[in-house]
Amino acid sequence: MDPVKHCILCDNRQFDIITGSKCKLTNERPTFMSRCSKIVFENRYKKVISEINVEHHLIKITKPSVILNFVVFMSIGVGVIAFGYLFGEYLWDAGWISTVPLFIMFVGLSIIPFGANPLRQYIQSIRVANLKKQELDEVLKLYNIEYAIDITVKKDFHGNQDISSVIHFQRSGKSDFLKQV
Repeated sequence: MDPVKHCILCDNRQFDIITGSKCKLTNERPTFMSRCSKIVFENRYKKVISEINVEHHLIKITKPSVILNFVVFMSIGVGVIAFGYLFGEYLWDAGWISTVPLFIMFVGLSIIPFGANPLRQYIQSIRVANLKKQELDEVLKLYNIEYAIDITVKKDFHGNQDISSVIHFQRSGKSDFLKQV
């Protein structure tokens, strides 16, 4: 595992745009193999845990609307394509040759991406969020830190979100509570 993933949680982290993450104590890049003996968990790790879990939660709660959006636009697109095809058959049987049915089918085909693109974006976003959460949990597990998080999302009349999270930590049998807004 990349040692920098440990540094992201540590209060001794010093970030330089040129060299990246360094330790304030040694003023060098991390060189440990599995665990850092100088890591300090005080404030930073609470913020990182909250940010990663809130991001994961916000992406996860969009799943029903993304799937509904996909189904609706796919149905409309396929319906328009079917209408174009049937209209073309009707014109053919009536002795007409026209490009209008092809145009109608093209319009139906162009509707489908309005449902497919948000689904593709959701799948990519949830994969990234799951990976971040998994890496965070793996690092915390190395230091025997377990947590449970309660996330509340409130929306006002204008669609603004008020997000609050309560994190319950357990480390070596001790409990710590943090409320973040």
